[in-house]
Amino acid sequence: MKKLLFWPLGAAFGLLSLGVLPGCGSKGTTTEAAAPAVQARALEDSLMSHHELAMQQTEQLFALKAQLTAAKVPASAPILAQMQTADRAMMTWMHQYQAPDSTAPAPQRLAYLQDQQKQLTTIEQQLKTTLDSAKATLNRANPLTTTPAATTPAK
Repeated sequence: MKKLLFWPLGAAFGLLSLGVLPGCGSKGTTTEAAAPAVQARALEDSLMSHHELAMQQTEQLFALKAQLTAAKVPASAPILAQMQTADRAMMTWMHQYQAPDSTAPAPQRLAYLQDQQKQLTTIEQQLKTTLDSAKATLNRANPLTTTPAATTPAK
């Protein structure tokens, strides 16, 4: 009976001595080397989530542009140029973004992704500001009409 109780404990110590149990034992170079790789993967996932939000903002931009056109806002209105600039910034980022090579060193991938995150954050802010301005322009053009795009919060 005692042998049955000690067997799992002995197996655990055996695995620990081999370094098989994750998170157990002393910090080795494998754990330290994996940290930038784990950070890079997490940052890439976050970047793609931000990309999806920015794409939603871009879709809102197109909807608002159609509404502004329907409201007969002049083609020379500064908001239309601002909308085009924000859309162009997003499209440029998307066309220039290259997923980092998985064989590249993790710190290099992490640095690239951090730079891309900064760029995308700037573009998201530009899109938000443009959306807010477009909604305000649309509300001035149609003061009695509230549009779904005008009431949808930008993220």
